[in-house]
Amino acid sequence: MKKSKIYSVLVFIFMIASNHIHAQQTPQFSQYMFNPVFINPAYAGYKEQIYVQSYYRTQWAGIEGSPKTIALAADGFLDSKQLGIGIHAINDQLGANRTNAIYGNVAYHLQLSEEQFLSFGIGLGLVNSFLDGSLLDGLDSEDPGIPTAGGNVSYPELKSGLFYYDETFFFGLGIDNLASIFLGSDRGDFVLNNTIETNIFTGFWLDLSNEVSMKNTLLLLDDFRSPARFDFSSSLLFYERLWLGLTYRTAVDYANRVNNDNLKRGTGLVGTVQFWLVNGLRIGYAYDHQINSISLRSFSTHDISIGFLFPQRRPKLYSPKYF
Repeated sequence: MKKSKIYSVLVFIFMIASNHIHAQQTPQFSQYMFNPVFINPAYAGYKEQIYVQSYYRTQWAGIEGSPKTIALAADGFLDSKQLGIGIHAINDQLGANRTNAIYGNVAYHLQLSEEQFLSFGIGLGLVNSFLDGSLLDGLDSEDPGIPTAGGNVSYPELKSGLFYYDETFFFGLGIDNLASIFLGSDRGDFVLNNTIETNIFTGFWLDLSNEVSMKNTLLLLDDFRSPARFDFSSSLLFYERLWLGLTYRTAVDYANRVNNDNLKRGTGLVGTVQFWLVNGLRIGYAYDHQINSISLRSFSTHDISIGFLFPQRRPKLYSPKYF
């Protein structure tokens, strides 16, 4: 079978990296607005019930070696201690690179008033990255810049965050890759991502009628190295069962970090549908479409999620958790 174009692109990137390979990149999700625990550990326990969810994302579907991400998360709430606890695991694949990570999250939820809360969270994880050089098909089979044996590196990871919320508004700040401050970046064939990454996630809830509500959100992702990413999302909830949403995603190079116009103007649209079935079961799907890109705009990206909200052992009155 003929190698696809993406493999050639990946090989080119590996070759110009001077025999080094970055061991991790940040996985991308398109349904984070329905449970941001993947980007902010302070979110753990927000729903005050045990919540389990899974994600599968395939980017540029149909291209061999294209990015694929699988994730599983679970979190709950210890009411007596006002603590949210959780765990999530991620498997990220890009060409010959495989990255596996597992995180434990703890968040303390401080009650500011009857309806206002502020949580502080940390996430401690272990990341393993593996490179299978046999999958790389270079222009020159004798090129020493293309590794022929598998490389393997493991290292700790630390996340932190805060999350303010009430019945109609929320604001979250997450910081990733904090452990890089204490780690050396050069690991032989690997160069660890030693750039701290931040995200700001905020939004509000609005009841349009007894049957229809709206949630609007804004996400800013910035690694202070490449153009920042902005996501503007709006979702409608019908009869507390069906979500329909649209996200406008764009890159903003406000600090003039790159010279490539395509990277500066990367823009896409994401359509999202979520459906709450009986007994706490939720199914979601997102479709990404690039408005402008370098060469892959004709390929599709799919994001599928399945979640389950366990019923409470001791039912109590509380406001629905829509964030």
